[in-house]
Amino acid sequence: MKGNKTADGMQTEVKLAKSITTIGFFGLGLSAVFGTSWLLTTNSWLARAGGPECAVIAFILCFLVELPMILAYYEAVPMMPLAGGEMSYAYLCFGGFWGMIVGWFGVLVNIILCAWEALALSRLIGNLWPGVTTQGVMYNVLGSNITLPAVVLGLLLICGIGVIAHKGAKISANFGTTITIIVSSIAAVMVIVSFANWNPADISARLAERMADPAVASAGKDVFSGSIGLLAMLPFSVAGWESVAKGAQEASASVSHKKIGLMLVLAVAVATILYILTVLAPTLIVPWTDLIEQDSTGAFLHTAPFAWAMGSIGFPVLGALLIVAACLGVVGVYNAVFFAAIRQLYAMGEIGLVPKVFGRLHPQYKTPTSCILLVSVISAAILFLGQSMFVPLIDVAAVSYIVLWGSTLASVLRARSKYPDLRRPARYPGGKPLMYMGLAIAGVLFLLILIPFPGNPAALPDPVVEYPLLLILLCIGVVLYAVRDKSTPPGTNTKRLFAEIKEQQDMADRVQAEAASFEPTGNAGP
Repeated sequence: MKGNKTADGMQTEVKLAKSITTIGFFGLGLSAVFGTSWLLTTNSWLARAGGPECAVIAFILCFLVELPMILAYYEAVPMMPLAGGEMSYAYLCFGGFWGMIVGWFGVLVNIILCAWEALALSRLIGNLWPGVTTQGVMYNVLGSNITLPAVVLGLLLICGIGVIAHKGAKISANFGTTITIIVSSIAAVMVIVSFANWNPADISARLAERMADPAVASAGKDVFSGSIGLLAMLPFSVAGWESVAKGAQEASASVSHKKIGLMLVLAVAVATILYILTVLAPTLIVPWTDLIEQDSTGAFLHTAPFAWAMGSIGFPVLGALLIVAACLGVVGVYNAVFFAAIRQLYAMGEIGLVPKVFGRLHPQYKTPTSCILLVSVISAAILFLGQSMFVPLIDVAAVSYIVLWGSTLASVLRARSKYPDLRRPARYPGGKPLMYMGLAIAGVLFLLILIPFPGNPAALPDPVVEYPLLLILLCIGVVLYAVRDKSTPPGTNTKRLFAEIKEQQDMADRVQAEAASFEPTGNAGP
């Protein structure tokens, strides 16, 4: 890693602090996956799916589709416990060019998530204080008013998390874990209330109607088209778990790298269950078609449908509490994805894929200050585009996620032949057949989203906005790559990465050996 210069010009080596615990990794993963989508985008999910039944099917399919790629991280993280995550894997297995492509997509998707969460905060608070989205209008973008209160709230979030990230990874991880516990607890209470107030007769009638005429009960969508249409959107929501990989190099000495992979898998499984419950819950107490009502402009009437549903059955206080929980979820998700973005960018700076300033750490806090500033600035810039970017950001992020997951799976396969002697504390369950199936799934999803052929339910729905947005964000990465640090030969970087891997694995061996040799003395007696 790059060192920092002291006042006398001497070069000192500053390394990432090793402070994240097992619970911290689980908290980072779950807070990144289960944050705010369950409250803000339920109506979008139901509308695109054509009903709650299709939505549940889509979530189950999403987990199954992602599983082959999730399991790739189970092997990759303990095998290559590096801060760069997917970028480092691609760099070692396929070279610097592919490392840059994968790395920037990793930075890109997390910057998109940062911007989305900053936009989501004002949207949520607007349900409690409407003036946030109606007062102090500064200008209009694509029919969306950009208000001063909304911008101020977003900037406060960006600056606040930036300060926390600057203070250290342990603080970020503990902060994310605390928020996850609070948000999950509130969501669980609301789900219980919903199931306690549901009408089985209404649900039975709806299911019977669905079986009699699949299209009538689902706003014109059958089970297949509805489920697949929503599936293309869900990688944005059932994602973020790869953030855990970025923290592998900062694992506490007591944490097994194998456990990091397990926490990643567990976080996705728990988040998927929570998503299914929270998308079903409001449809148990009000007709799902009421949740997707739109105004004359085509915008949804209820920006927080679950909260509105709770209020409609006589629980307005609980609805307000849901919004508060979602606001906390915004903070938790932003914290997790911001952590992933800056760690990815730092790792790219370390090995010379972007300017070397991004590979330097703060001498006191051991955090990448330059990365924190760049990610914060880009997130703030997108914030000024307003709510018109809300759905386009989701769709562009889905493309980036598929690139990350597919590249990690490809790297694990490549590493088995290129580095057969590399230690693998965990092996990919299912073997090569499942791995190749995962690659095929990633490739098909990538093409389905990007190619808008007739009848494709998964294609980008707003190509006029979304293709230019994706192009602009990719161009930023091209510029950074063009002015990258070229002073260090690629072979030197490769050797340094393998040295870091050996250091990490040796540390894990020492901890395990000490634990195995520990024998409690007990009370010997006289």
